[in-house]
This record gives sequence, structure tokens and C-alpha cells, in this order.
Amino acid sequence: MNGDKGDRVAITGILREELGVPLRLSADGVVVAASEAHRLLTVRRLDLDWTEAAFRFASNRDRARRHHDLVHTLVEEIKRGGAQKARSYLPDLDDAGRLDEHQLVNVAAMTVPDGPGLCVFDEQGAGKTVTFIFAFDLLAKRHQADLALIVAPKSMVAEWPRDIARFKQDLYKTGVLAGARRDKVTAIRNGADIFVTNFETVVSMEQELTALLRARDGRAVLAIDESFYVKNLDARRTRALRRLREWCGRAYVLCGTPAPNAPQDLIQQFNIVDFGITFDNVALPDDRAAAAPIVQNAIDTRGLSIRHLKQDVLPDLPAKSFSRVLVPLQPIQQRLYQGALRKLIVDLRAADDASFNRELTSFLARRMALLQICSDPSMVNDAYDETPAKLLALDTIVREFVEKRREKVIVWSFFRHTVDSIVRRFADLGAVRYDGSVASVDERRDAVRNFQEDDVTQVFVANPAAAGAGLTLHRSRVAIYESMSNQAAHYLQSLDRIHRRGQEREVEYIVLLGDGTIELNEYDRLLTKERTAQALLGDQVQPAVTRESMLSDLQAAANLVGLENPT
Repeated sequence: MNGDKGDRVAITGILREELGVPLRLSADGVVVAASEAHRLLTVRRLDLDWTEAAFRFASNRDRARRHHDLVHTLVEEIKRGGAQKARSYLPDLDDAGRLDEHQLVNVAAMTVPDGPGLCVFDEQGAGKTVTFIFAFDLLAKRHQADLALIVAPKSMVAEWPRDIARFKQDLYKTGVLAGARRDKVTAIRNGADIFVTNFETVVSMEQELTALLRARDGRAVLAIDESFYVKNLDARRTRALRRLREWCGRAYVLCGTPAPNAPQDLIQQFNIVDFGITFDNVALPDDRAAAAPIVQNAIDTRGLSIRHLKQDVLPDLPAKSFSRVLVPLQPIQQRLYQGALRKLIVDLRAADDASFNRELTSFLARRMALLQICSDPSMVNDAYDETPAKLLALDTIVREFVEKRREKVIVWSFFRHTVDSIVRRFADLGAVRYDGSVASVDERRDAVRNFQEDDVTQVFVANPAAAGAGLTLHRSRVAIYESMSNQAAHYLQSLDRIHRRGQEREVEYIVLLGDGTIELNEYDRLLTKERTAQALLGDQVQPAVTRESMLSDLQAAANLVGLENPT
């Protein structure tokens, strides 16, 4: 192997020019599958011109292929055997008594001999963070790791150092890569046992992070928190993390909602852990429904993953209920909505496939405008001067809970303009906000702390894209959805901000939907995505209790005894 010549000499060139191996795309999106990497390494050629990166690429996949079946068997045995089996793998685990039984299972599966890592898909609030901290601690104690790089959404970066200190005190020096570039470079130079950063920094400082990891020669560990952010191979952050992973002995992806939109969302997360072994030679159709059983079979038979549901591991967690509130639009709001809808339908009918594809961005924007009108028409029409219907509904609902029932309330809204309006409207209730307009980490942290701790901050207004992951807001038991994005991950993550460990009261979700509008279809689509993701991961869950479902059951019971229309 020659010294490092940089990554420009691709392994594809080696295969094509030196060995004549036919090239094909593997399931992990690279041009050599694990079996071909093994073939490459077994060929004796004195004139094979290696780069360090190319050799690492091939040897990683060969090593993963050789150990995969045994590692998969061990992980499945630990899952079946539960905490009792897990303890047999963890005689040297410090502070084991601080972990729940399912967390012991996680740590055992995460640290099996020769394992490349694990997909930890426990539901939100089940303790994925603590299991990684204990797994890294055990690997360090066994002299198998001496550095961890944790990559998380911006909103969660600050949480990691606090949790590490809470469980391991000052045992590990933690460095946070945040702020200006020079601050991040200084943090790297100052050294640490555990570095925490965000997805944006991974892209902008890939070169520096690569040097950091390469220096550890396979003794670094990579953890990706909320790994649904790397579901798309074409995304820059996914590609950067795939390259960084080559220099890490183990990798862990942590996510409670790993497949929010499609079965294909899972593939890159598994690929980061096992170098593409689970989905090697797996052909997937584009159709989501057709892909689902293929993905599920690959995971069931080959995947290195674990998942625990809150209902199974946190049996004392209170119940949760859902209510849909159909809100009639205001008169002018209704006319604007119908006019925009009618015009969009007419234009779509007039378009052929070619013109539709050319103008797709415009059509999607106009469809989004329908949702904006349902929230607040002034976002698309400056002359609109009514009070939007949902703000009037919020007046009644929020003040009922806060002023009469003495409850704190969370209001979720997708649109910044509406967040502005809601915060102003409930300023007298101490409303705080947490969305993209709040850039200061300290200001965001203060908003959460004040809502959780004081008796003045009664309303927490947030965008689920910004605040949906990682935050604990269980001082409230009521969450109201004024509007939501079409990203199921944002919605599913936001549900767990109040329904998590430490919540002692029944949780209530209230979803405001414009009556007779496209919002009804959007919400049903989100629920379908949720059910599809649950089926894909093998979740055995009872349907959530809703007012509609309970009323339907009771009406059916009334019909049996001749009470068709109880009054």
C-alpha cells in the first residue's frame, strides 16, 4: 500500500483497470459490493497501486462481510434472551444498576465482539442517549475505543455534554464543535475524548474531522443522533458521514422514527453501520408498497438493529389521546381558499406531463399556499384583514386550559408567520417561542427551561422542524397542532416531547384542521406514514384513542340496545 495520495484515486479505477472486475452499483450506493471488495483483497498483484482510502474502503467491507453472520446471531440471541442474557455479556460494565433492563440489552448488543455497530431504533424517550454513553464507556474500558464523534441536530448538541456529565461525571473530556470555524478548529486542537457536533459542521469541516478520526486507526466510534437525517444518499451530509465512517471501528445510528416517509429511508442508516452488508445484492423497486416487504425481510434476516417501544419498557407511562377539531374557515378565508383551489385544479387539468414536470416547483408552491391559507391567508394575500379561524379557535382552547384548568400548553405551528401571531396573541400568558427565528442556543435553552420550571411561562409555541427532536417538555400534558409539515418525522418526533419518561399525567393532543380542506388529507397521509413505519419495524401497537374512535365504538354499542341517537 502506498502512502496517502488523497481520495481522488477511486477504487472503481482500481477494479476497472487492474482487475477487470465488472462494476455495478451496490445497495449502499457505491460502485463495489462487499463480495467484490473481498475478491479484490484476495488477488495478489504486486503492481496494485493502493491509496490508503481505497485500501480502507475495501478492507472495511471485507471485514464486515466475514464477521456479519456471527455478529447478527449474537445480537439476535441477546434480544431474545433479554436482560438476563445481556448481563452475561456485561460482567465488566460499570454502574449497571443505573440502566433499565432494556438498556442493558442495548449495551450488550452494541458491544458484541467484532461488531461494526448497531442501529438503535428505540422509541423516543426510551433512553438511547444513555445506552450509547454506557456502550462507549465499556468499549473504552475494554481498550477497543478511545474517541467518540457524536453528530446530532443543532437543537440537541448541547444536551449531549450534560448527559455525559450526568452519567459519567468528569471521566471523559467532552468537546463541542460549535460557533465560528476558528472556534471549532481550536476545539479539535485542544483535544477531547468525545466530540459533539451538528450535521452542518460535518459537511463544512469534513477534512478536519477525517484527520481526527484517521489518527485513531479504527479506535474511533461514530454516533449519529436522529439518523433519519441521513436517509438520502444524495445529501451532502450523508455522503460526508459515509466517508467519515470509513475511519471508525464502530458506528451507531440512534433514532426513534427511522423510516418516517418510506421503507427506503432505512437503507442508508444500515449502510453506515455495516458497510452495506444488510442490503448487499438487494434490489428495491421505486414503489414504496412493493419495497416494504423486501426491506423488512432484509432487516429481519440480516439487519443489525434493536428496537424497544415505550409501551413495553415504560409501562407506567400514562395514556395518550387524540382529538381532531374541525375548524370552519372564516368567510373571506373560505373564498380565498376556494379560489386558489379552483385555479390550481384548472391549471393542472390543462397541463400535460411535460409542462407539469417543468412547472412542478410552481405547482407544489401553490399547493403549499392552500395550507398557508388554512393557517393565515395574510401569508399569501397582504390585503387579508380577518382574524384567521384557527387563531380564534386557539383563543378558546388555550385560555380554557391555561386560565381555567391551570395547565401549561404547547402550540405547534409550521409557519413562522403564524408562530409570530400566536406568540403575540398569548404574550399575557408568558408565551415563548422555539423555531428557526431563534438562532441563539442560550435563548432556546432559556425558553425550554422557563416553560419547564417557572409558573409564568404558560405557552410554548414551536415549529416541530426545530423543536420536534430531543426536547423534554413534560411540564405540559397538552399539545395543540395549529398546522404541521408534511414530514412525518417532524410530527412523530413532536408527539414525544410531552409523552416521555417523567410524565405522570394523561397526555392530550388536539389537532386543528380546516373543515373541508386539504388539511384533512394531509393529516390522514401523516397517519398512514406512521402506521407504515410501525409495520416496517415490526411494532405491535394498539391504535391511539381518539374522540372519533371512542364515539364510534360507543355508538355501535348503543345501536345494539336500540339507542340509535342518544340525547
